[in-house]
Amino acid sequence: MKGSRKRIINFVLILGTLAVVLVIGISDNSLFEAWEAVRTMNLAWVILAVLCFLCYLMMDTVAIHFFLRRQGYKVSFLRLCFISVVGQYYSNITPGASGGQPMQIYYLHQDHVPTAIGTSAIAMRFFCFQFMLSFLAAVFWIIYGRFINDNVGAQKWILIVGFCYNAVMVTLVTSLALSAPMIKKLIALGIRIGTKFHWIKKPQGISEKLNKAVDVFHSSLTSYSKRPWDLVIQLVIGGMQLMALMSVIYCIYRGLGLVEESYLHLVALNIMEFISAAYAPLPGASGASEGVFSMYFGKIFPDGYAFAALLLWRFFTYYISLILGVVTVMVQGVREGKTFREVAREGNEVLEAAEHTDA
Repeated sequence: MKGSRKRIINFVLILGTLAVVLVIGISDNSLFEAWEAVRTMNLAWVILAVLCFLCYLMMDTVAIHFFLRRQGYKVSFLRLCFISVVGQYYSNITPGASGGQPMQIYYLHQDHVPTAIGTSAIAMRFFCFQFMLSFLAAVFWIIYGRFINDNVGAQKWILIVGFCYNAVMVTLVTSLALSAPMIKKLIALGIRIGTKFHWIKKPQGISEKLNKAVDVFHSSLTSYSKRPWDLVIQLVIGGMQLMALMSVIYCIYRGLGLVEESYLHLVALNIMEFISAAYAPLPGASGASEGVFSMYFGKIFPDGYAFAALLLWRFFTYYISLILGVVTVMVQGVREGKTFREVAREGNEVLEAAEHTDA
């Protein structure tokens, strides 16, 4: 029940943010201008925006599939597509995208992939995506610094904080992946704290299981040192995934009939927006994403198009994943002969179980 309440609160935050945005749009007539802009959009660019987002999801699947195959585990590509979609869905309804990874690991575990291997696959995917985010952000900032500074303006501190946060995350994951002793020390500390507050009743058994999982996790990740091209491939996949998501803004821009800015300019600015809002501890960075987008792209989209661009961009990069996630979970439930209530209850139970899945 506690997990259920948390997810209800998250949905309220998501819908509340959307409601606030719409109310603001109605108050200054931007919503009506946005509707007219959307109504006259070029359909080809709309379709391309959807394909860019689907490519983003597909690259997520490809990264996990490639890792598991190289580790000797065969899970069907279609099943991994389901796991990726569900993972994106739960990432987008939990603060800091904290629910997606445990859910994906849980489902991989259901497909006979040991939790340590599943964790390694998700960690590798996460590391490569975040690394390419930091790398490409730095490259674009160097090349298009003047353009970015002109549009970011006084809000540059938000971008700097986001860049530093992402760099710390990449460094932390790398350190944990390369140092099994460090992970075991953190586990021992957590178990001692949990035991002291009576949260953990069998510390010895949990310690042995977790340390065993760490050994498998560390072994599967460090095996990349013997196959450096595998790491290169994963980084390329991560870069392609990021660029697919960042390309959505260009499709929206062109779909609205605008042609002044180049593809690379818009991608550069969108990466800056992404890295600036990603650290907000809210479901789907709700509120932060809309706010940063409005600040960074305020000069890019002229009056009459800015609000439409915001709604379209948020739909194609966020709300569409919520819709796709709900539909996917429901279709899976129908195939298994479950009611809507049973599917919803199972989702809560699975997410709670995912947080406690052992090897």
